[in-house]
Amino acid sequence: MFIGLILYNLIGGFLFFLGFPLLILYNLGRGKYGSRWMEYLGRYPLHLRTPKDAPQKRPIWVHAVSVGEIKAAVTLIRKLKERLPHVPVLVSTTTPAGRETAETLLGDETPVVYFPLDFWPAVKRALRFFRPRGFVVLETELWPNFLYLSSRGGARLILVNGRISERSFSRYKKAAFFWGPLLRRFEVLLVRDEEDGERFKALGADPAKVRVFGNIKYDGLAGQAQENLPVFWRRTLAIEEGAPVWVAGSTRSGEEAVLLDVYQELKVLFPDLILILAPRHLARIPQVEGLLKGRGMAYQLLGSLLASGERRKEEVILVDRMGDLFGLYSLATVVFCGGSLVPKGGQNILEAAAWGKVVFYGPHLEDFKDARRLLEKAGAGFTVENGKELKEKILHLLNHPEERTQRGRAGQRALQGYLGLTERAAEVIAERMK
Repeated sequence: MFIGLILYNLIGGFLFFLGFPLLILYNLGRGKYGSRWMEYLGRYPLHLRTPKDAPQKRPIWVHAVSVGEIKAAVTLIRKLKERLPHVPVLVSTTTPAGRETAETLLGDETPVVYFPLDFWPAVKRALRFFRPRGFVVLETELWPNFLYLSSRGGARLILVNGRISERSFSRYKKAAFFWGPLLRRFEVLLVRDEEDGERFKALGADPAKVRVFGNIKYDGLAGQAQENLPVFWRRTLAIEEGAPVWVAGSTRSGEEAVLLDVYQELKVLFPDLILILAPRHLARIPQVEGLLKGRGMAYQLLGSLLASGERRKEEVILVDRMGDLFGLYSLATVVFCGGSLVPKGGQNILEAAAWGKVVFYGPHLEDFKDARRLLEKAGAGFTVENGKELKEKILHLLNHPEERTQRGRAGQRALQGYLGLTERAAEVIAERMK
């Protein structure tokens, strides 16, 4: 592995010196990162430094990237603090959006920083600064220098929600000689399902340390489905109880055109059908507006409705804000979850299931295969290959409300199986960090 790590650093060092200055200039020009970009180089505010003569202050370093991972990490951190109240915790992420989410949810209770670039000097500087007793990483953020240097410095490595997609596995497998020794540095790998577990073992992880555990992202989703949310959104959007609503969430380029065609066809049979369309990335709102205008479809932006207090007049609502989709799912009669008709790996289909909704999605749900199995076994999730199939399945459920309700409730009950998973993960971590 050491030769592999040398090669990795030679190539990585070249790319770092070539690309990092340009990347920082580009993002500073767009107003991102602000004065905190030096954290990527392992330079952090001095008040966060761990004193060398205070081993009891060595933190547990928790790393998460996406908004979903950060939300799961926040719950995990709070459970950890219940068990280890005197052990500091540090949170890292990689993007401004991730940092903003973490800081909003954690407040001042836990410091949030940018994760250092996996450049040997930056990682070494960060580890000397924080001197972590443990490193807990969500999903599969495997950074070779960080894993090697942190474990060599005494940090205990723990993977939570471990997963490897089929596409990623084929790439990792070609360098199993490199990844195997790194994976064997982990104290325990809590993976999402059997398939993920077998892939980690095939890459060289110690089978005794691989545990099929489940996905802590899904723990507590049902509990988040509070009655006040649909009441708020129905009042805000002037949507009456029982009105047919189709929520299409986390959509990607190439999907909206299909969905809008289906919606226009459905409107012939259900003229009162409301569409709430939520693109995955807000930067694409102008593009989606262009699709709506090109079809002559009137719409209103959710942000404008909320800011002005204006009453909804149109039957298409375009969601141009982050953080509202979970609550908006509560209004749905039927749901489509995006990133799945196109090969993007899908999004979290269980957020809609938490409200007792039947969920449709395309064939590309590789990143949420465990959730897919759960819903399809319960009869509350359906794969559609194209717009024609989506239209037919939506029509069936719109015409069969009792079946729709029964299927949705079955999915909601299936989700209860994840309750307490975060608690159990916190126990595993705490046992190794005392």
